[in-house]
Amino acid sequence: METAVFFSILNDYYFLAYVLAGASVGFAIGVTGVGGGSLMTPMLLMFGFPPATAIGTDLLYAAITKSNGIYHYHKQKVVNWKVMGIMLGGSLPASLMTVFLLHRYFPDASAYQDLLTTSLGFMLMLTALVLVFRNRILKHAMNVHLHPEQKGVQ
Repeated sequence: METAVFFSILNDYYFLAYVLAGASVGFAIGVTGVGGGSLMTPMLLMFGFPPATAIGTDLLYAAITKSNGIYHYHKQKVVNWKVMGIMLGGSLPASLMTVFLLHRYFPDASAYQDLLTTSLGFMLMLTALVLVFRNRILKHAMNVHLHPEQKGVQ
């Protein structure tokens, strides 16, 4: 087989794999709101991308795909904008500070690759635990009245 033909087939395979990965994660995001970091980043890592590239690509992908979900959930009036604003008040500054510190103390993305993969693994395990123990967590939150507007959530 000629080298150019081989690489053309390989490129077609990756193109199809990327499309299928994007479709799968897009479906998961549409149904659950979960998917960006918990599905797409590990998929990109499995495709062989460096951690910083996988995370950066996933962030842009998530921003675009989740904007559609935001529109539809807002239209259904099921977005708690007050809670979103409060969370954003902590999340946005923390995100900006993290990016600033990474760029200040590491010469390039490959220098903090282990930190990225360890942090990603920890957050994925934490997410899995929260999902497994969701009902217990909600029941406890109801009992201590952290979220009175959520009464009746099973």
